[in-house]
Amino acid sequence: MNSLQLLSGQKDISLNEITGQLKKDLKLAGIDAGYFEQIETGEALLEKLQYFIQDIVSYHPADFDRFMYRIDVPEKEFSKILTTDFEALVENMVFLVLKREIQKIIFRKQFGQ
Repeated sequence: MNSLQLLSGQKDISLNEITGQLKKDLKLAGIDAGYFEQIETGEALLEKLQYFIQDIVSYHPADFDRFMYRIDVPEKEFSKILTTDFEALVENMVFLVLKREIQKIIFRKQFGQ
């Protein structure tokens, strides 16, 4: 499964909920979330998230650490995607971030705020 399939498979979760959760976690990590304003399609979200992760990994490692800590991607899953192929790494990170953000939304809906 890829990131677009993950997004497309979410019938009970809107794109606004996903971007809202992402922006909330960015703000809580002390990172400007304005980059994710005005997202109208799943493809646009994936494109911006991919560019964001490329940038943060390459130029802002401290922000990357705070972001990943805040998102709370399981370390076991993260260690599985480590590779020397930067493009594949970013693509896999986008998937893990989206997967975790969707899980948070589902858990919040099931168990309340």
